[in-house]
Amino acid sequence: MNRKERRAAAHKDQKLARKAGFPPPQPIQPISDAQLNANRANAQLSCGPKTEAGRAASSQNRTTHGLARHNGTFVLLSSEDPNGFVALKASLTAEHCPTTETESILINSMAESHWLANRAQTLQHTCLDPHTGQITNPSLFSLYLRYQTTHTRAFHKCLNDLLKLRSEKRKTANGFEAQNRKNQEIRIKNERHEMKKDHHEWDIRMKDAAFCHRVGLNVSHNNQATRENPGFEAQYIAEVDRLLQHQRPEFAQSAAA
Repeated sequence: MNRKERRAAAHKDQKLARKAGFPPPQPIQPISDAQLNANRANAQLSCGPKTEAGRAASSQNRTTHGLARHNGTFVLLSSEDPNGFVALKASLTAEHCPTTETESILINSMAESHWLANRAQTLQHTCLDPHTGQITNPSLFSLYLRYQTTHTRAFHKCLNDLLKLRSEKRKTANGFEAQNRKNQEIRIKNERHEMKKDHHEWDIRMKDAAFCHRVGLNVSHNNQATRENPGFEAQYIAEVDRLLQHQRPEFAQSAAA
């Protein structure tokens, strides 16, 4: 038997031993009608408060320190100054100037988290001896310290989310502006290119018109000179040949050939 087979056999033995050690399932005993009716009657006695005052009192259970958001809402304690929280929220709003509903929610969460972190720090002093500074209630001190860390992290998370949102909005706006500037530059470049083409085309047309005008004047002068002097055309050709021979003899040879 090799090592793999030995392991498989040992695993099988362990499985059979575990099964053998479990007790057999006990059959479910039927309940009588009297016991069932008694259970139902007892259940009706523990349905919670029925009056509005009782429900309002029970809704404040487990809010002795107020560090946990009760039912997802932020509650000010009776010992705290509401104007202080309003001033804190107004200061954060004036600093960050929210422009959207999301930014307002983040700033409100920042104010609540900062207030709860300060509340936890204040409650920590109740767990210290005022004379020696020793911790008198370690369990509550650890609880308050944990809540302070939690709400401090929540404050910084909301702040980072707000800054990230602002950064993404700036990047988007800058991207649109850069694209608009690029499109504007391309449009101006194309317009300048078209204007240059039009200017070049009109320059060529003006030169052609000037050349045609000079040719027309030359033809008109030649015709007039021919009418006044019948031998003018022969003299003109001889003068042209003479100039060619004097300036560029090779042109004259090629013309004669």
